[in-house]
Amino acid sequence: MHPSVKFSGDFAIQEIAAPANLPHCKAYMLDSCSVFVGKEPVTERGIVRMRWHLSISNRKRYTNWNEIKAARYELVPHDVTMAMILPPPTQYVNLDSNCFHLHEIDGEA
Repeated sequence: MHPSVKFSGDFAIQEIAAPANLPHCKAYMLDSCSVFVGKEPVTERGIVRMRWHLSISNRKRYTNWNEIKAARYELVPHDVTMAMILPPPTQYVNLDSNCFHLHEIDGEA
């Protein structure tokens, strides 16, 4: 596979191989940031729905707003509303200290 490179403003986005333990995701490098994006099952009021989830991280620093924005608008459909959610501490999971997560929520439109 020869990964393609596309540009979003000042950022190069390149698809890379996703880890085998994340079969629902695609993986990308956005300059020096790792991005994982895909749809995953979420249970809402007893109903399982497939929702978008994007995680973005950089091993050396927090990603900045422009990087988060570029990943979101290049890798998730534009008609999806995404939010950064801070769940109760008992539900908080983050394998990388510099990782941010965006989750699909119901849109306001």
